[in-house]
Amino acid sequence: MILLDVVIAMAVVALLLLLVLPSLPHETTPSRLGAYAAEVAAILKNDRSSAARTGREVGTHVDIAGKRIASGATGQAVALPRDVTLDLIASDTCRNARGEYAVVFAADGRSCGAVIRLAKGGLDWRIRVNWLTGFIDVVAPNRG
Repeated sequence: MILLDVVIAMAVVALLLLLVLPSLPHETTPSRLGAYAAEVAAILKNDRSSAARTGREVGTHVDIAGKRIASGATGQAVALPRDVTLDLIASDTCRNARGEYAVVFAADGRSCGAVIRLAKGGLDWRIRVNWLTGFIDVVAPNRG
């Protein structure tokens, strides 16, 4: 009798899952886009701290085509989904000889300066890196 109750309960749960799963969002939600921006800012801040701590330049690699931002210090990376747009506004000092981009932090706190833009639909998150101080801030989209 107990086994039959368990089987019926599992069948009901499976039926509910079949009804609920198709309605779950398959796109990047606005809150997840903000979380991506926070993750990218955390990687940049970690690389800036690593440059100051070690006394050597550290670069955060930005792969625009692959939609990936990777730490030069730890290798930690954020891979963005297809529906998120990744843009980078940076000077030529942020580009290496192979044409790849990296936000480079010097040991004294300076950086090459950049703005990383994560966008989807009408939402536009910006992660700004000050070239003189290396200060990193996240600018949320204007919803008004």
